[in-house]
This record gives sequence, C-alpha cells and structure tokens, in this order.
Amino acid sequence: MKAAFIAAIRGVATNKLRSLLTMLGVIFGVAAVIVAVALGQGSRDAALRRFQRLGTTTLTVLPGRQSRNGVSFAFGSASTLKIDDVPFLLRGCPDVVAVSPEQQKFEQVKYGDQNTNTTVFGCGPDFMQIRRFDLAAGRFFTRSEDTSRRPVCVLGWTVYTTLFLNNAPAVGRNIYINGQNFKVVGVFAERGGGGFVNEDDRVYVPIRTGLQRLFGGENLLSSMSVEGRSEEVMQRAQDEITEVLRKRHNIPDSKPNDFIIFNAGVAAQNSRDQAEDFQQLISYLAAVALIVGGIGIMNIMLVSVTERTREIGVRKAIGAKRRNILLQFLLEAVFISLTGGIIGVIMGVLFTLYALPYLKPQWETALTVPPLFLAFGFSFLVGIFFGFYPAMKASKLNPIDALRYE
Repeated sequence: MKAAFIAAIRGVATNKLRSLLTMLGVIFGVAAVIVAVALGQGSRDAALRRFQRLGTTTLTVLPGRQSRNGVSFAFGSASTLKIDDVPFLLRGCPDVVAVSPEQQKFEQVKYGDQNTNTTVFGCGPDFMQIRRFDLAAGRFFTRSEDTSRRPVCVLGWTVYTTLFLNNAPAVGRNIYINGQNFKVVGVFAERGGGGFVNEDDRVYVPIRTGLQRLFGGENLLSSMSVEGRSEEVMQRAQDEITEVLRKRHNIPDSKPNDFIIFNAGVAAQNSRDQAEDFQQLISYLAAVALIVGGIGIMNIMLVSVTERTREIGVRKAIGAKRRNILLQFLLEAVFISLTGGIIGVIMGVLFTLYALPYLKPQWETALTVPPLFLAFGFSFLVGIFFGFYPAMKASKLNPIDALRYE
C-alpha cells in the first residue's frame, strides 16, 4: 500500500501542469458548492429571522390594489384601511387580542447639529408587544399619549446612533421631525437588517399623533399588525378579520377583498419549504459540478494509461500484480481529486468570508462545518468512481503487448 501510494504521488508529480489543470474542475466545482450552500443557508436564516420576529401569532393587514383606467397597481396602493376599523376588529374578532394601526412617511429628523432622513413610523401602543421589540433605554409610548396625540417618539437604533453621537443619552431630549418638536421617551434595541426594510432606521410615533401632525391629517393606514390569541387559532382569527372588514367596507359577496392578510406563520413555513427546495437545487448543481470534474479526471487518467503503457508492461514483467497497478492508478485519481477538493474548500471558505462581504455586503451567508466535510467526501468519491475505469484498464494490460507499444 505504501509503495503504491508513493508511486501514485510520483506519477502525479511527473506531470505537474497536467495534474493541476485536471484539478481545476474539482477545485472550482467544490468552491462553487461551498459558496452556494453558504448563500442558501444565509438566505434561509435571514428569512426565518424576519418571520420569527413577527411571530407565528402575528397577522399583517395591508390595503388592496388600486385600479385606474383598467390598470392594477401593487398591493398596498389602495386607500381602504382606516383607523376607525381598529375598534371593530377588537370587538368583532374573539381570537384577536391586539391591533396596531400603522402609517409611515419619509421625513427629515434633526437633533442639534445632526440630521438624517428616515422613515417616521406611526403605530399603536400595542405595536411593541405585537412585533416583539426590545428597549435599550426608556419606554414605549402609552395609550393615553396616543389618544391625546402627544408629540413623543421612540428612536430606532440607527437613528439614535446617527443623531446622538458617542451613545449620548437620548431619553428626555427633544428632536425635530419635519420641523416639529418631539420628545424622545425611548430607544429600541438594535434588531439588525436581513429584511426588505431596516426597522432600526425609523422613528416611531403614536399613530394618532402622526396622522394629525405628519401624515396629512387623514385617517388612512398603510398597514395593521394584529396579534392572535394563539398559534392554533390563527386561521380562525384571519377569517374573523376578513368577515369584519368586508362588512365594514360594504363589499358585496361578488367582489374580492379590498385588503390582503399576511400570515407570518404560513410565510415562515413557506420560507422553510423554499429553502429546502433551494438546497436541493444546490445539491443538483454540486453533483453536476463534481461530475464534470470527475470526467476530466477520467479523461486525463485514460491519457496517462496510454502514455505509460510501456511502464506498466515493464512493471508487470518484473512481477507487479494486477492489484498493484490498479491501486497505483486509483490512488493517483483519488490524490488529484482530494487535493482539488481541499483547495476548493479553502477557496470557497476564503471567498465566502472575505470576498463576498466586500463585493455584495447586503448578501447574508452562513458557513457551517457539515457542508465542508460533505464536499471533501464527495471529492474522495469522485476520485474513486471516475478513477476506477482507467485503473482497471491499466491493470488488465497484457505485459507482452504493453512492452511492444510504441
């Protein structure tokens, strides 16, 4: 075994350039697999984090489509949800425990010499409970502050660090939103990105304060966050909301809803299913990449067997057995494949850790150990599978015919 291993290394080292070129297929195939798996895992984790923040007992109600001259716009473009809908939902939906009416607008926010343009997000006093936010300082605004339309606000972490340098205390200070004075009563803990919106880059104000002072004086809502009684009754809660809003909006049975309901629990399951489908696709691509690399190894090994026919004949003539020849050429194929696999794993890890964050900082990745060992194991199997036929061909050569080969 040791002699066969040494002979295999010498055989590979004799044609360094050809061996390297043969490895390239495996190297790039394995590296691509590592990067793709890291991206797929990162995307899945980011999506699941977003839905976990919402929770499996959270529903989001959005306005429906707006149609004009036969053209339908995106969901959320219609003006169908109003703050007056909220008490009807609380009274008419037994499986709903809390509702936060919401509206938002992009505004300039100033404190002293610092200013930033950010989203001012109006919400109800139950918003923090429904969306599971944590406070870094201060408190959330109260129901009485909302009903009395008090000019108070809670800062998202990004807005806080932008306006208040060096982590200066913000609670109790006054900031200006669109030129109007608001008192800071709290600062939310950092939630991080990983979504379509940055919840840290917001200023949160009582919904009635926002509607009166910032959002044009109308009672229209951009969304409503709803908390159900338990995970088991979420479908029933969704049906109750649908029934109440259709009745409130006087929608006849023949017409579709003028709103849509987004179920975080269902979305989380769909996200998991999509992630599994994506991982399967990645597995197929990995198999194709490694098969291509394996075919390259087989081709080169067949060429090597042909070129070394006389060498094989000499070895057989002086007593080498079939299994010795088989083992040597099989080890050469495995050595090329494993070396390519090791280099590919290293390249894939380095590219994921250092190149991707620089090239695409918005992409999330997640490197775990099992895919690395899996890629390494596949490299070994590729060497065995695609090296076996050339090795068998070499071992079956007739020594007399081999010695006559020119």
